[in-house]
Amino acid sequence: MTTIHEPARDVPIAYACDLCVIGGSCTGVFAAVRAARLGLSVALVEQNILLGGMATAAQVNEWHSLHDALGRNQIIKGLTSEVIEKLRLRNAVRDGVREQRGPYFLFNSAELSLELDHLIREHGIRLFLKGACVAAVREGNRIMAAVIEDKSGRRAIKARQFIDASGDGDLLRRAGFEAWQHPVLQPVSYQMLATGLGRGIWAQVKERVGDYGYPSDYPGPWINACPAPAELNNVYGPRLHGCDSSDADQYTAAVMESRRCHHALLEAVRGEIGSDVAAVSFAHALGIRETWHARCRHQLTAAELLNGIPCDDAIACGTYPVDIHAPEGTLLRYMDGREEFVGRDGQHTWRRWRSETDDSPLYYQIPYRCLLPETAENLLVAGRLLDADRDAFDGVRVMVNMNQTGEAAGVASALALRDDVKVGDLNPKRLQEVLWGD
Repeated sequence: MTTIHEPARDVPIAYACDLCVIGGSCTGVFAAVRAARLGLSVALVEQNILLGGMATAAQVNEWHSLHDALGRNQIIKGLTSEVIEKLRLRNAVRDGVREQRGPYFLFNSAELSLELDHLIREHGIRLFLKGACVAAVREGNRIMAAVIEDKSGRRAIKARQFIDASGDGDLLRRAGFEAWQHPVLQPVSYQMLATGLGRGIWAQVKERVGDYGYPSDYPGPWINACPAPAELNNVYGPRLHGCDSSDADQYTAAVMESRRCHHALLEAVRGEIGSDVAAVSFAHALGIRETWHARCRHQLTAAELLNGIPCDDAIACGTYPVDIHAPEGTLLRYMDGREEFVGRDGQHTWRRWRSETDDSPLYYQIPYRCLLPETAENLLVAGRLLDADRDAFDGVRVMVNMNQTGEAAGVASALALRDDVKVGDLNPKRLQEVLWGD
């Protein structure tokens, strides 16, 4: 026997609202907040106990530049900028600059989660934590309800508009709208907060970590400071390739292997140096770069991104380079035509993906059409579910870009209800006016 039969049952309606957002990452929270600010009643469903997704539960505590490629004009504002300034008031964010990629922000993930909690309370959003979308009720090309399972059991949320910010297409795919995957997915990683593990410690143990079971051909853990009174560092685990983290068994295997590697690293430092190191906490979620993409009305291409081609329905801007994490190393393509390859041995090789020109684009744009599932009438996607080809996605996937797609989806949902139109028929100029008007 490979299956069992479940009898039909009635599912109670837990909440009825204007908008239901599946996924409480910063992308999902920002979608919910922007919609609530425009008067919508909003439900937000999150599978973890922390809001913020990769930024908090997965402890990916870095946001990239909000400015153009020259660092002169701020191109990303909205809630990303608003939240950074709130964190700055309590010394929970630190500014930095990298030579090639420009300014960035290191933040305290726990403090960010508190700020997101405040936004949810402040805007009266109905929150469902430890809730997973397991089914959808669909009539024609409209979703009528999302079915979730949480600690109270199986329940439904009725809404007039829906946003899937789950990253894995939990609502999109269960509603039967088309989704697809790249043949080779970006790798996953898993983070650890630790004491005693500074950036320079890797050089002291890298020749012997293999003896302790740590991947000996890995170029070394990425270690970020965690803005806090105590000395803490956020240690990024090895990139694990070949994992589809939308599959429960692969997700479990990746988390267990990552924690084994963290344990091996700590043991190597203790055994080789004798340093007083300790794990303080582990992330609540795996750091995921990619699983599924919605089949949308437009697929963003690498040519559009790297050449900064403008679009009439732009809803987000960015400068982060194409960043392809392959087993043999990391390839970065910049809008100025340079290409950088960082091998597993840490060596940097520079070349050009296009000839040098006098004028390079200062930023790229993400079209609204990349958030519109082809046939859906009242569903938008936000975050890494957006439709983009291999190289384009490897540039736009970072959080400061994805946050903007959440805000755009929230505003679009409110305007579609206000104007009584399908989300795909919304005038993009009107969307831009409301989205960026403040």
